Amino acid sequence: MKDLFLIRHAKSSWTDQSLSDIDRPLNPRGRRQVEAMAHPLLDLGALDGPVHVSHALRARQTMEGVLERLGDHTLVSRVHFDPDLYTFRWKQLYRWLKHHASEESALTLVGHNPALSDLAEALTGAEVPDMVTGAVLHLRIPVDAWDALKKGQAEFVRYLPPKHASYRLFRRKAPNPPAAVESLKKQVPQSLQYQLAMIRDLQPGVVAGTDPEFLHQFRVNLRRSRALTEALVDITSDPSLHDLARPLRRMTRQTGALRDLDVFLLYLDGKASEDPRLRRSLRASGAGDFFRDWRWREHHQLLAQLDSKSWRKGLQAWENAITGKALARALKKATPGAIHDTIRQRAAQCLHDFGTLHAQSPDDDFHDLRKALKRLRYLAELNAGHYRALLEALKVQQSLYGSFQDRHQQLSLLAVLAQGRRRQQLPPAVGELAERIAVEKQAAREAILSNPPRIEGNQ
Repeated sequence: MKDLFLIRHAKSSWTDQSLSDIDRPLNPRGRRQVEAMAHPLLDLGALDGPVHVSHALRARQTMEGVLERLGDHTLVSRVHFDPDLYTFRWKQLYRWLKHHASEESALTLVGHNPALSDLAEALTGAEVPDMVTGAVLHLRIPVDAWDALKKGQAEFVRYLPPKHASYRLFRRKAPNPPAAVESLKKQVPQSLQYQLAMIRDLQPGVVAGTDPEFLHQFRVNLRRSRALTEALVDITSDPSLHDLARPLRRMTRQTGALRDLDVFLLYLDGKASEDPRLRRSLRASGAGDFFRDWRWREHHQLLAQLDSKSWRKGLQAWENAITGKALARALKKATPGAIHDTIRQRAAQCLHDFGTLHAQSPDDDFHDLRKALKRLRYLAELNAGHYRALLEALKVQQSLYGSFQDRHQQLSLLAVLAQGRRRQQLPPAVGELAERIAVEKQAAREAILSNPPRIEGNQ
């Protein structure tokens, strides 16, 4: 079995018309693509074997940028620059593979289109994604030697373009949210349709799993859609939208554990970079691998959900609801007066719930109030200009409760690690980190209790 990785050079510059094609360098966008793709290429295994690179300047700079980004000196010895790969004809690449490739099981070519896309189609006998600049395409070929390569026998494994590897690159081309308008009958449908478009556009980045920000923004748009819907249900007492939003609620729950692990791994990496002892402990005890393996399992479970018929049907039903009569009917009842009455009721309930909190209250009571304050914020955002003071007060509260929630979740994940270990004890350096988190969590509780929500005079 052979693995073939095809990488198209990053975006090149056409600014200097005096340069020959072979001498065109990368432009700023191309350098950003290289920065975004370096670690994903490593994680995909595209740099495990020999890497053969066209000697065109843009291809060389693509590979040199990857090497610089990774700082892996062992990889340099496996990189080869080859004039024969500067071609736009797939048959030349095909002959090169059959006659010049070594016997390693994995091989990578860095070159040009249309040669790379045409080669992939010839090897698979099927249509494959057209390779944009900076993209990688992975094929698996059932042969023992490269000289046994034949057309139509390869299996398509994966395609990853830069815009699905990096949220920063995705965001540069994504549409801006709709401008605020005074009419709820226009604002709410525009917002929900924008959020639906973002959910769909973000999904390939979530599937790729190389940048946690895709999942975060995916969840943000799911939650905002849910919150708008629940606000309308509260205001109008119309349950039909609540039922239609069920797939969004279900997907939000299904992505929760993965998002918690993403945030925690980023936190652990940051702490480990500052503390060599913790870094050694995570590696020696296997604690770091424990959380990465857990994240891998959660991601693969999510992939199955995103590829399910129920998710696709649910999303289509939701689109029909927000572009059809169901939403229009609810919006007729969402008058400023109805919104105001609902906000007053929710604010009063939040203040009552805060009044029941004390130093010994269970964590769940704090979490429930955090969610209630968030729902109040989403409702106030339906008329943000009028409720500006309320939204500012809620922003302060969200920071307090968010800090508490983060510490609670970190300790919960460390508790799962401890449960699987002998005597349920954490490695010493990790245990000390847990003790520090517990102190910070207690401080967050005290900060919440000493800062009551100042929302009674903001309606």
